[in-house]
Amino acid sequence: MASGNQGRPQDHGRQNGGGGKGQRESQQDMGQQVKQGAAQAGERLREGYDSASDEMRRYARQAQGMVERNPLPSVMIGFGLGFGLGLVVTTLLGERETWAERHVPERLRRMPDTLQDSLTQLSDVVRTLPDAIRSHLPAAMTRH
Repeated sequence: MASGNQGRPQDHGRQNGGGGKGQRESQQDMGQQVKQGAAQAGERLREGYDSASDEMRRYARQAQGMVERNPLPSVMIGFGLGFGLGLVVTTLLGERETWAERHVPERLRRMPDTLQDSLTQLSDVVRTLPDAIRSHLPAAMTRH
């Protein structure tokens, strides 16, 4: 072991004629620039937060005023949204058999199918209506 500096970095500043001062100053300048950039970013973030906070307060005041002017519709809308959200959550987390399957009568659950069948029958009746009317009229009125 010829050198006592083993394991320590060599001080190149002394060997290069004192160039370490310029390098330190450049690192300090870079550190200052980083601090200034971080301060500016923090200030922009604070301004953005304040702006968003002010806007949210404004929206909250508008909503409060609307609820004060329209209390019954507001309650009804809140109830409807809560009920609908409750049904969705219950359906997602519940058993395979839904609340509607347990409590709504079969004829009401099948209503869309029944309605489609009724519309098909109605279209058939409307299509055959002129012939049906003609069959009930005297023969003298049906000839052209």
